[in-house]
Parts: sequence; C-alpha cells; structure tokens
Amino acid sequence: MIKKPSYLWVLGIGVFFPVLALLIATFGGGGQGSTSSPVDYALMFLAGALIGTGVVYLLRKCTTPGAFRTVVIFFLVSVPLALFGMIVGGSVGGIGLILLSVSPVLFLAGMGYLFGRLFFKQRT
Repeated sequence: MIKKPSYLWVLGIGVFFPVLALLIATFGGGGQGSTSSPVDYALMFLAGALIGTGVVYLLRKCTTPGAFRTVVIFFLVSVPLALFGMIVGGSVGGIGLILLSVSPVLFLAGMGYLFGRLFFKQRT
C-alpha cells in the first residue's frame, strides 16, 4: 500500500513555480534580475496550483508504487516545459500563461499515469 499525498502539496507546488522563475530570472538572466510584476507571480502561482492539483489527483489514483514513480518522473520531466510555457505565455497574457504551462504538464503527467497503470499491474 502506498501513502497518498495530501492536497496541501498543491500549495507547495504552486509556490515552487514562481520561486523557480524568480531564481532563473535572477541568476540565469544575465544579471538583469526580474522585471515581472506581482500579478505575473500571482498568475504563476495559480498555474502552479492548477498543475499541483492535477498531479496530486493522479498520484492519489495510483495503486502501485511503480505507477506512482512514473507519474512523479513524468512530472519532473515536464517542469522545464511548464517554465518555458510560463515565460512565453506571460508575454501573451494571463490566459496564455496558464494555458501554455498547465496543458503540457497535465498531459505528460496523465501519460505517466496511463503508462504506470499499463506497465505496473496490481498484484492480487
């Protein structure tokens, strides 16, 4: 039996994305720092919270440890796509930020869930 993650992880994942974007802007932006407004960071938190809700939901549905690990691996692989979607979507606007960051991550996490269910069957 695997332990189900709490929905409080949604807040942690939601905070993770704006903090990571700020770190990338500060240290990877050529020393120029971040020029994003607080509204952009609030939208990044919202996008991260939506991603977290989907990932925690899929993790709670996993019945085997192998499926659980597969969802986590697919989520971690999709984090760079989410950050790229937040950067590109931020230039388009709030809807673009949420759409371009949430969609690929939830798609890949869902694929991880399906692969996990397919390859790691519950032993009875």
